[in-house]
Amino acid sequence: MSNIEQLISSAKKLSADTTVSAAGIFAFKDQYLKLVGWGTLGGVAGGALAGALGDAVGSVEAMHAQRNNAAQERGFDGYRVLVAVGATEIHLFDWVTSEGASKLYYSIERASVEVSIKKFGLSRHLYLKNVTSAETLALQGNISPISSVSNGDKTVLRALKP
Repeated sequence: MSNIEQLISSAKKLSADTTVSAAGIFAFKDQYLKLVGWGTLGGVAGGALAGALGDAVGSVEAMHAQRNNAAQERGFDGYRVLVAVGATEIHLFDWVTSEGASKLYYSIERASVEVSIKKFGLSRHLYLKNVTSAETLALQGNISPISSVSNGDKTVLRALKP
């Protein structure tokens, strides 16, 4: 369910914000230094398989473990997040592949968020900084033309572009 209209509909229903006009599926941004540590654990997990396949499995395991850890540190259940943009608020929901969003984590007034977007290959790093608390949430989206989530991510990035 990564059709933009479906994402927006889910966000409107779960947040009761009828002004939602953009929604996309983002992940917690990779923390590259921590990924090295998690990579060691992934290497052990992937070591059960031989050669390049084992290395690939280990790397993917490490990436998912690091992202899940980052999400749990912030009180999220999983590392994928549905970001929805309304006229006055930004909403963050859980996201489970094949199931969709089922709960709203929080909403924040757009006026109290400082947004920055950084390019990283075909990814975009989205930083949402609460100007009141100085807390920053770092997410990454995808703009690749072959990605199933890129169209939604692009609508969110356009809506939040500083």
